[in-house]
Amino acid sequence: MKELRELQRLYQEVRADFPFAGYMDKDGEGEMFVASELSKLAPEGGRLLDIGSGPLDKTALFARMGFQCFACDDFMDPWHRGEGRLEQIRSFADRNGIILHVHENGDYTIPFDRGSFDVVCIFGVIEHLHESPREILNAAGTMLREGGVVAIVMPNSVNVRKRLSVLRGRSNFPAVEGFYSSPCPWRGHVREYTLGETAYIVRASGFEVALKRTFNSMISRRLRSRTLASAYRLLGSLMPTLRDSLFVAGRKPSGWRPVEFDERAYREAIARSVPNALR
Repeated sequence: MKELRELQRLYQEVRADFPFAGYMDKDGEGEMFVASELSKLAPEGGRLLDIGSGPLDKTALFARMGFQCFACDDFMDPWHRGEGRLEQIRSFADRNGIILHVHENGDYTIPFDRGSFDVVCIFGVIEHLHESPREILNAAGTMLREGGVVAIVMPNSVNVRKRLSVLRGRSNFPAVEGFYSSPCPWRGHVREYTLGETAYIVRASGFEVALKRTFNSMISRRLRSRTLASAYRLLGSLMPTLRDSLFVAGRKPSGWRPVEFDERAYREAIARSVPNALR
């Protein structure tokens, strides 16, 4: 397990080398938590696959921690494809020893050896999906070796900021201005999850839940006031479900198989809101 001071040093190395100024947080509070927990779950020097990696800021940290890192993403957000950024991301991958695959033309095949990874990361991805997370979790399980870990990180849908927004009569969905102005299809958040819901989709996909925790990763970006930041941290320590982010890890058991669509299970699941679903 890496010590916190060493992780902080490695994070600052990545931040100094990262090609997009202002993208990475100064202190990396959330990244430190995730990296520390991941180092407890997976062997040092193991193989790590980052699905939906984005510009590789987190993947590069894992590479410097000693993981053999692979990554894939379609990089179809307008930001990724503008002003030569994709070329800069490729160069950054090369400098950090990350083997990067860019999905093209809607082909999301992962061209790496199946059953060979100790860790598959799905960070900030599932909340963007327009479809069930079943398929991406099936893909993760297929890529993992037996005993390997799928690690999921995303915003907590019931954090204190969102609860207060609803109480004030405001939406807890992404800002309507961004949604309205977006290209098609919408690439923002579609459905965020609670900690319990995330643990559920991991179990339902055949994994054994190895870790489920909330943590804070957005305080330094969202709250400039030290008083407000301290109050937020205190609330989170008293009631962990108020923290802004969540981390759930599942371990692949012996005999794991991908989960197929089950129409009967689907009808039972929606029966409360669709009374005739079981007919």
